[in-house]
Amino acid sequence: MTHSALAGKTVLVTRGKEQAASFSAKLRAVGAVPVEIPLIAIRPAAPEEIASMVERLGEYRWLVFTSANAVRFFFPHVSLPRPLPNVAVVGRKTAAALVEYGVSPALVPDDFTAERLAAMLAPRVKQGERVLFVKGDLASPTLPEALRKAGAAVDEFTVYQTVPDLSGREPLLALLRERKLDAITLMSPSAAHSLARLLGEEASALLSGVAVACIGPVTKKAAEREGITVHICPADYTTDGIIKAMEQYFSMEGR
Repeated sequence: MTHSALAGKTVLVTRGKEQAASFSAKLRAVGAVPVEIPLIAIRPAAPEEIASMVERLGEYRWLVFTSANAVRFFFPHVSLPRPLPNVAVVGRKTAAALVEYGVSPALVPDDFTAERLAAMLAPRVKQGERVLFVKGDLASPTLPEALRKAGAAVDEFTVYQTVPDLSGREPLLALLRERKLDAITLMSPSAAHSLARLLGEEASALLSGVAVACIGPVTKKAAEREGITVHICPADYTTDGIIKAMEQYFSMEGR
């Protein structure tokens, strides 16, 4: 029997279908009731475009990833073992995705943000060294800009696009209108934008009484720019971190 403050709480999981299952399983493990309604969909680049970029890896000193999705869409096209550039990733989740392919990152920052990765990587990049940044279409420009200022020659390759998924609009509106959700989790800025687009002018009223949890400060900022009040933002930007932060929130008196 679980004693988690999330026990019995209905939590909306807004991740894409391919990532929702593992997060939902963790929520069930602490007694929560996950409801999966994806707010975004991921579309990979054409296989021939990825394969063509893979063939050029020997031109680069560093290979950089700031999302697990970038790793998962890129590395199936890499025939291993083969010589690789030094690999830098933004955090544990991205590093874990890399390890699935038998590759250990040379650099993982202690704070899981592109800003911190840029600060750690810039001093390691020599003038004129080539860096390949494999990213989604919504990736922040912070990292490539910082590396270019440090003297690196940075190429950016968009390996996937993130698009709104509005297919669950009616079920989500019904859940909110009937006050059946205790919390909504937003795991990326694009999910925050999609939620705002989906709810429209009704957003404030529909979200009243619902705890909004964001995976980290970048997503929180995106949600707040959309006029969404954020109640929960963990210091550890992982699924485990957001679950712990929700438990702390709901353990407060009156929650």
